[in-house]
Amino acid sequence: MRNKDEEKVKLILEAALNMVARVGLSGLKMSDLAKEAGVATGTIYLYFEDKEQLIREVYGHLVRHASSDLSEGVANNDPLKISINKMTRNYLNDSIKNPAHSAFLEQYFRSPYVEKEEKIRLEETKTLQPLYALVKEGQRQGLIKEADTDWLVMLICGLLNEVARQVIYTRKPLIETEWELTFGVLWDGIKG
Repeated sequence: MRNKDEEKVKLILEAALNMVARVGLSGLKMSDLAKEAGVATGTIYLYFEDKEQLIREVYGHLVRHASSDLSEGVANNDPLKISINKMTRNYLNDSIKNPAHSAFLEQYFRSPYVEKEEKIRLEETKTLQPLYALVKEGQRQGLIKEADTDWLVMLICGLLNEVARQVIYTRKPLIETEWELTFGVLWDGIKG
């Protein structure tokens, strides 16, 4: 059995990600993907059993290789609200900077592929762990609602994903007053 060429796997995953942004999950055809990636169709099947496995691997690839660190610029001594502001802005900026990622995730979460394997669920939780930790700390301090942490993080990410989609669609940069309004709505939604 041949060893996987990790560079080729990454090339295929990135090509699939970009194709899904253009043609959607249902429009993704393995033969078209092979052309996009510059490999033979059979090569794709060496690495991925079928389209379903490929899509799950693209999702896992996004989760494992998040392009920015949520905690960038967040200091240990920042007040909780400031930390959440910085972290959510990092999340939003990353979503705007990587529209193909946002397009894929939006479609993935509305598809039958969303049935997650436990391994992917653990990776996903690890990626968002800094945000979960801040929400839990805010609950401990009485600053954030006593609600299911998953629901609160979903509320935060959902709002940010919609704002990113709007910024990408209009091709207008998000100005500071719009961010302040966005964060105000976000904060009002989670505060205790």
